Amino acid sequence: MFSTPVFSRIVTSAVAAFAFAAATGCSKETTAAATPPAGQAKTEPETPATLANFTLADQNGVSHELYKMTDPTAIVVVMHGVGCPIVQQLTPDLKDLQAAYESKGVKFLMLNANNQDTPAMIAAEAADFEITAPILKDEGQKVSEPLGVTRTAESFVIQPKTWKILYHGPISDRLTYGRAKAKADNNYIADALDAVIAGKAVPASHAMTDGCLIDYPARVKAG
Repeated sequence: MFSTPVFSRIVTSAVAAFAFAAATGCSKETTAAATPPAGQAKTEPETPATLANFTLADQNGVSHELYKMTDPTAIVVVMHGVGCPIVQQLTPDLKDLQAAYESKGVKFLMLNANNQDTPAMIAAEAADFEITAPILKDEGQKVSEPLGVTRTAESFVIQPKTWKILYHGPISDRLTYGRAKAKADNNYIADALDAVIAGKAVPASHAMTDGCLIDYPARVKAG
């Protein structure tokens, strides 16, 4: 569990979430804009069927190559962003998942695609919030942009060896813009991992995720 100073920072982050959200794209308005009316096509980028290989360094300068991670039962990747209140408030949820599933062979990674976030900033936030999962710096956004990522807190469940993307969406429904439940009604990542471990089909993805918008200059230019 978190130490008292860390817990205090998370509570403070929750109180300030609305103010910060307006400046970072974490708002209900941006969600509404990204959710088209019934009958219209989504503007969200599509999720590919598989994840291509990559080699990225984490907050400690350690290099990680995806296609060498063949031993885990599943790989969970969560999008990170320095200072994002949604990600900060989801840190306890991620820790709970790690505690429940790492012993079952699940590997947890975070991926930071914010061009403005330096390795030093990422390492400082990892230390402040006691994040033990490797936070990989997506230099040039070469990993996350083809994945169809739009926001921080988007999460993926990857099947090692085939590298299929089994799930893409939020960790759970516990946290939304400006509101946090004491307990989630739906634990999407946990349900997906339970299905993988049991050898069953993974539940359908929930594509829309509450989080801070990530700026993708290459995507804007192409569009």
